Amino acid sequence: MTVGGRIFAVFAVLFWAILPGFGLIDLSTMFVEDSFFAEVAALETSWGVLTTFAVALPFGWVAFRPRDVWPVLALLWLTTAALLVGALLGFSFGPVVMAGVLGAMSLGLLWSARRAGTRFERPRLSVYWPLLVLALLALPCWAAYAWYALDSSRTTGSEPEYWTMGIDHWPVQGALGLTLAAASLLNALWPPARTLLGTALAFSAVSLAISWLLGPETGGSVDVQWLAIAALVWGLLIALRTPGLPSEPGAQPAKRRQNLRSSAV
Repeated sequence: MTVGGRIFAVFAVLFWAILPGFGLIDLSTMFVEDSFFAEVAALETSWGVLTTFAVALPFGWVAFRPRDVWPVLALLWLTTAALLVGALLGFSFGPVVMAGVLGAMSLGLLWSARRAGTRFERPRLSVYWPLLVLALLALPCWAAYAWYALDSSRTTGSEPEYWTMGIDHWPVQGALGLTLAAASLLNALWPPARTLLGTALAFSAVSLAISWLLGPETGGSVDVQWLAIAALVWGLLIALRTPGLPSEPGAQPAKRRQNLRSSAV
């Protein structure tokens, strides 16, 4: 990544997490009982989870780890595809706009990475069975979560006063379910992406579970306590199976860098 690309990535974090993406703002609604959004707190939270953890987080990731661009692009493109599917199955045009903006921003990262000399390497897939079991266990749940949201988008939708940037939240919640399902499978199969994907999945599942437990009867919530607890446990298990930060691709080991500096002196 070039310096300009990293600055752009920081801008993208602010764009999606604060304004106009409202990621952190919508996440906070689950903790404010008397807010204007109290009736749809879980629906607002789902928007915040997608824009914060599936979008802003990977942009922030590549800003600080510029060589680790391919897992970032994979998550951004998964989210973009999920938004397009959500628009199609939810009979709503709004997510197409989000997908267009996100897709264009992700191509900006790709262009910057290519200018910096980053080359595409074919992913080396390796199954990690504990994560694959967790992904398969959650797959029907995330699919049902997405289907319910998309069905709500097709039939009733939410009130326009609860929309963000003129976009109904129901198809975006459906896209979130699709993103979590796909990302959990990729997390089990692609080792270099596990730290980023595991972090995004864990924060997403735990945030959603907390919103469901705090507002079980609010719009967008899963009004079944044991399912909320299961999502919380699932997110924590993903977190426990998420490895620490590996060395960036192409980065020189610390000792080697120190020897090179000593030789130069």
